[in-house]
Amino acid sequence: MRLIAEFHTSTKFLLAIGLLLLWLTSYSQNTYHFDQTIQVQVEGKTIAMPWAGGLNSPQLSTMDLNGDGMEDLVAFDRTANKIFTYLNIGNQYSYAPDYETFFPPSITDWVLLRDFNCDGKKDLFTSDPAGIDVFVNTTVSGGPLSWRPFNPGHPLLTIGYNGPINLQMNATDIPSIDDVDEDGDLDIIVARFVGVGSLEFHKNMSIENTGRCDSMQLVRVTTEWGDFQECACGVYAYEVYGQTCSQLLGGRVQHDVGKSLLTLDLTNDGLHDLIFSEQTCDSLYLLTNHGTLDSAVMTAHTSFPKSKPTSLLFPAAYFEDLDFDGVKDLILATNISARVTTDIDLSNSTWFYKNTRTNKFPNFNFVKPNLLQDQMIDAGSYASPAFADYDNDGDLDMFISYWAVPDSVASIYLYKNTGTFTAPAFEFVTKDYQQLSSSGLYNIKIQFVDVNGDGKTDLAFTATSKQTSITQLYYLKNIGGASMDFSGESPEPINFTINQLDNVLLYDVNKDGLLDILWGASDGSLQYYRNTGSLIFVPSNQSFMGLNSNIIQYSVSPTVSDLRHDGKPDLLVGNHGSIVVFPDFQTEQSQPDTLTVENMLKKDSESRNLSSFLILTTADLYSTTNPLIVAGTITGGIYILKSDSTSINQNENTLSVWPNPLNQNEKINIRATQNSVVQFYTILGQKLDGPISLAAGEIAQVDQPLSSGIYIARVSWAGNTKTVKLIVR
Repeated sequence: MRLIAEFHTSTKFLLAIGLLLLWLTSYSQNTYHFDQTIQVQVEGKTIAMPWAGGLNSPQLSTMDLNGDGMEDLVAFDRTANKIFTYLNIGNQYSYAPDYETFFPPSITDWVLLRDFNCDGKKDLFTSDPAGIDVFVNTTVSGGPLSWRPFNPGHPLLTIGYNGPINLQMNATDIPSIDDVDEDGDLDIIVARFVGVGSLEFHKNMSIENTGRCDSMQLVRVTTEWGDFQECACGVYAYEVYGQTCSQLLGGRVQHDVGKSLLTLDLTNDGLHDLIFSEQTCDSLYLLTNHGTLDSAVMTAHTSFPKSKPTSLLFPAAYFEDLDFDGVKDLILATNISARVTTDIDLSNSTWFYKNTRTNKFPNFNFVKPNLLQDQMIDAGSYASPAFADYDNDGDLDMFISYWAVPDSVASIYLYKNTGTFTAPAFEFVTKDYQQLSSSGLYNIKIQFVDVNGDGKTDLAFTATSKQTSITQLYYLKNIGGASMDFSGESPEPINFTINQLDNVLLYDVNKDGLLDILWGASDGSLQYYRNTGSLIFVPSNQSFMGLNSNIIQYSVSPTVSDLRHDGKPDLLVGNHGSIVVFPDFQTEQSQPDTLTVENMLKKDSESRNLSSFLILTTADLYSTTNPLIVAGTITGGIYILKSDSTSINQNENTLSVWPNPLNQNEKINIRATQNSVVQFYTILGQKLDGPISLAAGEIAQVDQPLSSGIYIARVSWAGNTKTVKLIVR
């Protein structure tokens, strides 16, 4: 063998300005940050924020997050139950997770930002078990975001028929917080808490009482604002015609469920019209106001918007300028709190309508169904990432499975790694890898592992059958070797059934050479099932690592990686938005450490809510022996957490030999993460030509006149050795 190509020096990557992720163990200390530097191309275009975590049911409001006088964007996603923050940088949104932890931790169900005290700063309205909670924006110039409760220890009050009462509303609703009577202060309209489908109008008396708009002094004026009732999807009873829901439906009101409200003047007559949606409907309706400022009267309804009526389940409407032209646009997003059906496309759940006129007299034209989402990796929901070298070029490509698309099946997204060993980059290839959508499966969660013990990397996954609704373990057999050829193979079921939201990891827990199962069950426990041979699994520990049934945690997501690069496997568990690490988990001394994030704005580390549901894996995309933590989210996106540690464990060496298998007379590429020496042998142990020296992180090409067969590459470094099997066709 002859060395024919010169080595290529690795490119050193600068760390992006962002968050640092810190986790401490008794053995070592590693810091991490959100890595948003890896570029991703989709259909020839580089997307702006691929690693922003996706979106499902965002509730959108603008506010100035960083004090630069520009309106940034805040999204509260109802399914993830968390805030997402985006900075306006040059009239383009950039994901900025540092700001998320400055919002009140008690926010839940819904969030609207409105300046109720006229100080130029958006205040925060959110759900409270007894109604509505309000936080006053107390941010000072040059300081971080800060808030104080408007009514400490109590929900927002209104004056009812017999004095002050809680302004009650259902947590599933979104209210209208708007100056409905045009007197200069913000009023509130909510759906009635119980009973018929009518609306309550709570008038703000701040201007009337004090002459200033600096408070929320509410009085319930009517429980029938607009003089109508919502009876069913698209069915409304109008008082002006003497109609009732009982009369129209032949019975009682059918839809005493969540409502979403938005009021704005669409006809330029000074009266606020109503955009209305309901939890079990996939339509939005406009009810035009024909009354007065003091007494709204609705007489008819139409599907809305005219340019393209929505087909989203439980659509909610928002009126914000999101294209930076100074005019507020219309955004529609599903407002579901959980995936209640497979027949919904949550990768296209944020519809954008451009306002082509003015704020006072708007006109909305449909532009796209995936605002923000088109600039992210967004596979819909329950993104499950995994990495493998599918094209046999020596680097790791990215695969993402997901829950379902509207025809109630799922498949796998494939992103090819088009970068280098030290500077990864990805390009979208397909959303239906191996045409898995034809298998009639959904809720797919993937892992690359040698399932059948033949030395080849197979594709293992759990999935739910569309036909039987049974969720179980499957695998696709690799018939090609390192090139990962699954062509013509159908998913082979493994006798292990689980619940839909459970997570399974195949790993040799007891080090007997057989793949066992770690099962993150829906009751919050982590269960260990031992492989007795031939993929027959028996329960061994129903509360592995002490993780037993717990109402606080559910469906934990396990993965194993050597985070501390000490040659000992660590167990990572994703649970309810956070990550817990069990260092060297196969020993009895292993104790858990919660992964914490250092906020660059706070200059301190803190526990973070990444998503209400996480699916974890790891990948050494930078070939540093410091694996990245990669988290799939309930919102269909991906977070990448990168270690800042540059320490190298001399006992570790990541070797890449490709292509493998290779054809006769095809050049071999070799790369190692340590200074190494490589010696090739026949399968019978006969030494071939002299050894080849490799510099750490560099690539060598080797000319080989080998005949067909199996060969062994023996790698030596710092007193250590490892072997790699090479197949020549």
